[in-house]
Amino acid sequence: MKLPHICIIMNKISDLSENSALKLPNGIAELRKHVNMLVIDDNPFMPENFLQANGYQMQHKTDIDSIKDVEPYDIILCDISGVGKKLGFVKEGAFIIREIHANYPNKRIIAYTSNTYDADYNQFFSMADFVAPKDLAIDDWINVLDEQIKKSIDPVNQWKKIRNYLLENEVSTLTIAKIEDKFVEAVNSKNFDKLKIFVQGNDSKLNSIITDFMSSLCAKIILGMIGGI
Repeated sequence: MKLPHICIIMNKISDLSENSALKLPNGIAELRKHVNMLVIDDNPFMPENFLQANGYQMQHKTDIDSIKDVEPYDIILCDISGVGKKLGFVKEGAFIIREIHANYPNKRIIAYTSNTYDADYNQFFSMADFVAPKDLAIDDWINVLDEQIKKSIDPVNQWKKIRNYLLENEVSTLTIAKIEDKFVEAVNSKNFDKLKIFVQGNDSKLNSIITDFMSSLCAKIILGMIGGI
């Protein structure tokens, strides 16, 4: 009689909670140099010069021609009004947020606005990692950006984004548990080969999000390509 296949899952994300891999390399000032940020706003972003003077790597586009324009960036700050017009988005920046979430779920999104919107915009705001008023004080912007930088290079927070994306796309909980096992092993061993092999040949969205993670700043830090952990 053929014996059933037994799947042994050894690692859970909670195993990383006390792992030295979560330590920040060389502090927040050093990290600011490596995290690429994009501002999408058809108007001047008033804090921009002050933030750049404090070491943030920040580019500004008045709009984007394609959602692929956000690909080189780790954190995207997106206004809601006046952008997304080149893509024909009726809900403007809200649809940009939706498209970033759908196509680049590892990236962190900060939505901001000076306006109030109907309740049907809440579904779009929920896809952002932080929602801020446009007139947020400089000190508060620094706190928000530093917090998002820390989360962008934290493998636990990155896994949470990956897991949520997989759940949204109806990937089975068993498959997610297997990926989590390989993910934790990859972080601990500082080697992504087994994780890469596991997702190869799988659903394109699954393959895409893991590939995206492996090219992220978080992965580069884990591998010792930047800073060192």
